[in-house]
Amino acid sequence: MTESTRRVSLEQARKLKSLSDSRKFREVSEEEIARMIEEDPDLYHLTDQELAEFELAGMTTDERDRS
Repeated sequence: MTESTRRVSLEQARKLKSLSDSRKFREVSEEEIARMIEEDPDLYHLTDQELAEFELAGMTTDERDRS
């Protein structure tokens, strides 16, 4: 199958419908996430140390420095 790429402006991209379900994302519980990790051999359960190394997307430099 041939894939095509279409260029869009930032304004056009912001108007596009998201492919993710933000409500479902916000409502999933920690228990459900743990169950999904256990049931899927391709998912890896990160340690607390590994999680501490992540930076939240959208954080400003000041916010990162305070955390």
